[in-house]
Amino acid sequence: MQSRARHVNVVLALCGILAGFGATFLLRAALHAGDPPASAARYPAPAVRPGPSARRRGDPPSPTALDAQWLGYSDHSTCADWAGGDGVSAIRLNPSQVAWFFSDTYLGPAGPGVGFSHLSGFLHNSVVVQTGAGPATRLVTLTGGGACTGPGQHDDAPGPVSVVQPPNPASGQREWDADGIRVGGTVVKFYNDYLPGPIPFVPVSTTIASFPVSGLSAAGLGPAYGGAAYPALTPVPGYTPPSGGTPIVWGSAVLQAGPGGRTVYVYGWQSPDPASPVRELYLARVDAARLADFAAWQFYDAGRWTGQQSQAQPIEPAGQDLNVPSGFSVLRAGGRYWLIEAAGTGTPDIDAYPGPAPWGPFDWGQGILLYRAPGIGLTKADDFRVMYEARAEPALSTRQTLVISYNVNSEAVTAACVSITRFSNAMTQPRFVAVPMSVFGPPGARRGHALGAAPDYPAITQQEPGLWFSAWSYPGGCPPVPAVSGASAQPEPGAATLTWLSAGLGVRYRVLERSASGSYVPVRTVARPRARITGLTAGLTYQFEIVPLNIYQDPGPATFLSVKDS
Repeated sequence: MQSRARHVNVVLALCGILAGFGATFLLRAALHAGDPPASAARYPAPAVRPGPSARRRGDPPSPTALDAQWLGYSDHSTCADWAGGDGVSAIRLNPSQVAWFFSDTYLGPAGPGVGFSHLSGFLHNSVVVQTGAGPATRLVTLTGGGACTGPGQHDDAPGPVSVVQPPNPASGQREWDADGIRVGGTVVKFYNDYLPGPIPFVPVSTTIASFPVSGLSAAGLGPAYGGAAYPALTPVPGYTPPSGGTPIVWGSAVLQAGPGGRTVYVYGWQSPDPASPVRELYLARVDAARLADFAAWQFYDAGRWTGQQSQAQPIEPAGQDLNVPSGFSVLRAGGRYWLIEAAGTGTPDIDAYPGPAPWGPFDWGQGILLYRAPGIGLTKADDFRVMYEARAEPALSTRQTLVISYNVNSEAVTAACVSITRFSNAMTQPRFVAVPMSVFGPPGARRGHALGAAPDYPAITQQEPGLWFSAWSYPGGCPPVPAVSGASAQPEPGAATLTWLSAGLGVRYRVLERSASGSYVPVRTVARPRARITGLTAGLTYQFEIVPLNIYQDPGPATFLSVKDS
């Protein structure tokens, strides 16, 4: 799988992904009190200004430092290390350790000139335990087993596997992480299982994974090679409403509320039509100590609570133009509850919508723009970058500042359907923004600026725009394979050199020779637009067919030429 660019605000969750880092100054996006979310075409671009680089005691992590931390880890990744991933979320284990959870994950090595090497494996979820901060930071990657146990070494397993696997791993289904929290000595994390196949990705079930905090903490202090985690897994009983569509999937957002955070609200969603961007928002509540006990859950049912999932009703009023993504957050601030989400497919905004209670209703007409991410857009000028699944990160936040993570992906592919992730590891990297809590106050009192790292994306598609395409523009994600043209032959005694014009970056070519029976028989496949054919007999005429192929061996229009040996 090349990339999982999850369509935000569609039932998509998206792999092989893009963001550029290493910035040295901050971008301050001015927030206008009461301004509604707006599309990039209508809302003025935020100003770019230098920002502070020093961190004071009690300050949240710098978005620039967080961005650089992950790209630096990727640049120096070994066969056992995370090199890129999406679905990012963080849960604090103790004052000095944080567990980072990811969905689709590339393992190293990786680098700015080679992209993701694909030498050590690709997973659908992983965990990275961070110990310490700043220059003393140590990161240890955990898989579900099978990762290399030393430089270039692998155990007897066929390769690394995801931490959480679907009930039938051979099915090709993917377990992508959702939200989670720490409850006492356990990290409770939700995973949603999706069917194999291209977008729109279709969810089929939810799994609750319980990780002992002590185990994650110890793994973070253990060897850098071969780290593994084996959580206890609890399947959530599936339920599809009578109207059909997808089952309700749970854990897209988790909110602790009430005295001491003893009540946990679990948000889920269901799509009446998997091909439609419309999805219904559901809510359950449970005592925090019994979060992993599905039998203890209660479900929102039109203003009351029921113990039966089959009686759950969407929390939004009928006819509401609801469009939540597969990952979002709900938090309490300024005396209200706010639903925070990435605005939509191809747009750069992170928005927040207020509501009077955890069950809303959330006022989609009174939303505020929290941040506009630079460098996002489905154009060649922006490398076809998209952002998705913006989440609040309580583990990184303070009372004054909310840290939000978001994922960036590029849908850029070559004519051969080669992902841009093959050319740069600045893809599938998490990004962060810091938002002052004051922006959640009353409209007249909102103040502050969101802080995010300035864009430092590598300019790739802009160098040769004609070689790049948006995967979202084509069914199945691949552009049509271009035809071969300009073919010619240069005969020589007993041989001939065939040449033709390149059909595109990464395109391979199958050369076939016409046999005595009239059929064409493959003689070789080449990566460059030339092939030398030997073993020809003087005076005879040979006919060749040249077929362009993408990485999936899908053919494009062929060309034919005849050669008479000299």
